[in-house]
Order: sequence, then C-alpha cells, then structure tokens
Amino acid sequence: MDKLIAPYGGDLINLIEPEETQNELKIHASTLPSLRITSRIENDLELLATGGFSPLDRFMSKESHARVLDEMRLTDGSIFPIPITLPVTNDDPIEIGSDIALRNSKNELLAVMAVEEVYPWDRDEVAQKIFGTTDLRHPLVAEMHRWGDRNISGRLRVLQLPKHFDFK
Repeated sequence: MDKLIAPYGGDLINLIEPEETQNELKIHASTLPSLRITSRIENDLELLATGGFSPLDRFMSKESHARVLDEMRLTDGSIFPIPITLPVTNDDPIEIGSDIALRNSKNELLAVMAVEEVYPWDRDEVAQKIFGTTDLRHPLVAEMHRWGDRNISGRLRVLQLPKHFDFK
C-alpha cells in the first residue's frame, strides 16, 4: 500500500452502505418517495460511490456547481472540470430535510439521498461555460434540455451499484 499514490483530495471516497446496516436502510427506503434516475446519473452515482470522483462525496452543491463553472474548482479549491449534478423536475417529490430513494429505470433501489439542497440552474450558462456552445446539435447540450430545472444535493448512502451486463 505504501507504493500507491494518495487519492486526489487526500481521501478515497466510499459511499457504499456497510453490510450490517443495508437491510435497515432498505426498509427505510421502501417508505420514501422515489426518484428514477437516468443511466447517465447512474454512472455518476457509481463514480461518486466508488471514489472515481474523489474528493466529491455527493452530487454538487450550488456553491460547488457555480465555482466549477467559473473556475473549474470545487469549494475546497480542488480542480474539477465539469459539474456533477442530479437534476430534477419541479414535479419530483423533493423536500429539503427529507430522504429520497434513488432508483434506476427498472425501479431497482440504488441509494438513499438525504436532501440538503435544492437549487435552480441555467442550461445555457452551463452549456456555454462547459462546452463553449449552446447549439442543440451538440449531443450533451441537447440532452441537457431534457433535464429538470433544479439540481439536488445531499448525503448519499449507496446500497448497490448499477449492474453492467456488457462490461463487467
């Protein structure tokens, strides 16, 4: 282990819920409103959970989101090139101070988020600052127009990682 380099940001993030508390969290999750996430968000959740986005330990807060757009840095000063966010619609049952179950397109429970922040975001600002264009011919700019008008952030407790059948 002493030959390994330190993780970016100092600590390798691990958001996977310990086995001994998973059943209790699953029971709790069954009482919560659910949010179905896209495959793109599933991939981001997996990278957050396993430390691939260290030092991020959650989808970005409003402050981190703004700083990444303007300076490519997180609030702690760490370099980070693009926003990692969880967009939701105004119809999604999101309340600050409550928990929400995150589920994939097959309704499988992936994680529980303690919602700590809900904030609006500007598609055109993100597109221009990250991709240098607001042209809808850009695939991700076009995709962003299908995302919700608000982002949410909060503590994540991951129960299972997305299943990959084509790349294990």
